[in-house]
Amino acid sequence: MSIDLATAHKTSIKVQYGDLADVVDWCKRNCKNEWKFMEDMNDQWNGYVFFFESYRDFVAFTLWKK
Repeated sequence: MSIDLATAHKTSIKVQYGDLADVVDWCKRNCKNEWKFMEDMNDQWNGYVFFFESYRDFVAFTLWKK
């Protein structure tokens, strides 16, 4: 099953060079449902948008990144 980006919960974050793998690893360990990320085309350097199928995963990720 593929996540529907139009209805997904999304958040934009800045990721320092070399730290994207840590963020992805956190998602793999902690998210219960599907998630995706892509480079934020509106932010040319170090910006990523993360999409979450589950509101629970979205909230956990948002709190973790603060």
